[in-house]
Amino acid sequence: MSVSNISAVTKTSSTAGVSGRCRVYGIYFVNTATASSFSLKDGSSGSGTAQITINTPAVAGAQEITIPDEGILFSSGVFIDLADAEVLAVTVLFAGGAAA
Repeated sequence: MSVSNISAVTKTSSTAGVSGRCRVYGIYFVNTATASSFSLKDGSSGSGTAQITINTPAVAGAQEITIPDEGILFSSGVFIDLADAEVLAVTVLFAGGAAA
């Protein structure tokens, strides 16, 4: 059980999702029927280090990912980097930081 308040932010293009130090506890995404991918990078730009990369299935729909234990630490914020238009939206569930 988390002792922090969990916040959520949804983005539909490559952009900063969370500013400041935070932990990501979950990811929800919607994709088309064409396989693709997206990454969550540490920092406020696409040049940050990818902390997690998700390959989407070649089936239209939505998926959710729960990150166990203490989540993934992003020391400088979360940049959502979509590979292409096949990823329609990404929602990040996080504690700490602030939605960008």
